[in-house]
Amino acid sequence: MKKQMKQKLFNLAAGELVSVIVFWINYFIFKKMIIVTNSLGPISFSLFVLSFILVQGAAFWCILIKRMSKPRFAVKYTGKIYNVFKAIDQILLCIGLAMIIFNDSKSFSNLISFAIWGFAVIEWINYYKIQLSYSFNPLVLFKFMLQGKLRKSRISKEIDKSLNSIKYHD
Repeated sequence: MKKQMKQKLFNLAAGELVSVIVFWINYFIFKKMIIVTNSLGPISFSLFVLSFILVQGAAFWCILIKRMSKPRFAVKYTGKIYNVFKAIDQILLCIGLAMIIFNDSKSFSNLISFAIWGFAVIEWINYYKIQLSYSFNPLVLFKFMLQGKLRKSRISKEIDKSLNSIKYHD
């Protein structure tokens, strides 16, 4: 059981990091196809924010892997650090949206920017609010939504634990 959980966490961490690499490789391959150069800023920034959020997720899965052998590993600081990441991410997402909205270019690349930004928002919600991934079948998510059975995300629980420990220590 422990080995399966470790493998699952490793797959999550590796998947996030591989995604970041693949996204950036595609960006550099397809960048030449984007004719409007002022569209590169919103696309690049949205991709940076998405990558930043995905790397945070990968790091968290690695922390959980380490906790399997050392249960108290980074317990004191993880929630506090991720609470800061949560706030930074919100600021970056707002800046990214503003860049997309106020970009002079009304081309197809704005749609690409918005799609990447939207994916970053979904990942942020998945990490910092509610767990959105339950199965490869998207109907499972819709079933949980309709039944009101969505669970709080692991990082959100970690942040809550750290904030509660601060309240009790004051």
